[in-house]
Amino acid sequence: MPTPLRYQDTGEVHLDFHRTTNGTIAYLRQKHGAEFLDDVFRHTAQDVYRSIWDDLKQGDPEQLVTHWTYFTEREKGVYKIEREGNEIRFIVLQCPATTYLRNRGIVVDPEFRRQTITMNQAWSEGTPFEISTKITGEDAYIQTIRRVKL
Repeated sequence: MPTPLRYQDTGEVHLDFHRTTNGTIAYLRQKHGAEFLDDVFRHTAQDVYRSIWDDLKQGDPEQLVTHWTYFTEREKGVYKIEREGNEIRFIVLQCPATTYLRNRGIVVDPEFRRQTITMNQAWSEGTPFEISTKITGEDAYIQTIRRVKL
């Protein structure tokens, strides 16, 4: 059984935080560069969401799947999960963050998805998993957890 989610808000969702995240990513990228962004995202994955990383190090990917599912559902994103053999694919058909931004005419920073890619890479460090992110469209991507070690 996975560790319960550390953050599991139940109040009203204010999706405008995606505007703030997008602007913060743009600012940090412009002022400090992509490597700095990667450090921020890596620390977020491994420190703020440490229990997810700890479960992955123990060979349990379910808290991460629960995290992805909970927040995508909470923000009314469209997704499906496929499980086959040693892989779990979290297929986002409509990302709530980028959809929200685009629907308001806000340009999505070119490094916006870097947070997802880098956090997934950071979560896989020291675990029996590879976690990849494939961008499949403006508002779509696939996150794959693949067990590579027993």
